[in-house]
Amino acid sequence: MLPATPDDYLVPGKRRVDRRAPDANLEITVSNPIHSQDLQVDPTSSLTTSIATQVLQGEIEGLDTIFHAVGPGQTVQLQHSPDQGRVYLFTRGNGGASCGTETHQVAEVALWAPRHATSHSVTAADTSLHFLELVVDLSATDLAELEQSADKLPLFISYSDCRRYSERIKSAKTISRTLLPEHTFPRLCVGSVETTGDDSVAAHEHPMLEQLFLGLQSNACVVHADDAEFFFGQDVLLHIPLGSRHGVDVQAPDKLHYVWIDLFKNREGMQWIVQEHIPEA
Repeated sequence: MLPATPDDYLVPGKRRVDRRAPDANLEITVSNPIHSQDLQVDPTSSLTTSIATQVLQGEIEGLDTIFHAVGPGQTVQLQHSPDQGRVYLFTRGNGGASCGTETHQVAEVALWAPRHATSHSVTAADTSLHFLELVVDLSATDLAELEQSADKLPLFISYSDCRRYSERIKSAKTISRTLLPEHTFPRLCVGSVETTGDDSVAAHEHPMLEQLFLGLQSNACVVHADDAEFFFGQDVLLHIPLGSRHGVDVQAPDKLHYVWIDLFKNREGMQWIVQEHIPEA
């Protein structure tokens, strides 16, 4: 089962020094601990039903994150409301995502943004299906934007169909994908980063947005945020402290592979994505 509360690798106000260092028990005061929660389901348990657990509860104002694990052959009816928008990120397993008469097949990492405030469901096939539900509180401005861009939803995209982009803070060998493009869903963008060691995502900052990372299969890297550092593995959801200068390192033979989830303060902030992400031909 999932932990009931987030795992703070960093005790509030402290960080753990590299275990290889001589003073391995030394604690250094830092200002921004990195909060995380492990989303792994106990592999020894047989999932015959479905579970839904709110994770990193209260971490980001206006954003709830709910982890779902749907048992083989099970169907889950998902909630909807007029004042909240929902996006689903599928990370493991296979099945179907349905809204009305339309069903999308989930066979790899995928993102689904159904039409706003409509009934929809997810069904697992022969394996359990894992996904993260992103619930965004919508302002009057957000609702007006949804209405104006109604032709962009529903959106369903599989990993192998994602548009790729490059970025100045990443190496030439890094594969960057866009799952939820800017100005498709109010204030929310989603993408991914994939590379192998030795490599890094250079230190940078973006105070106009809140950011989550979700580790995909075989992810094994180190996240830095100001003076804090965190070993970041697969099936882990973490929050980058708002406004921190942060980056990611990976050493050979390990792999860096995670999804980033950006929630902007306003529509104008999305210009940062437009400026920094260079679409590949």
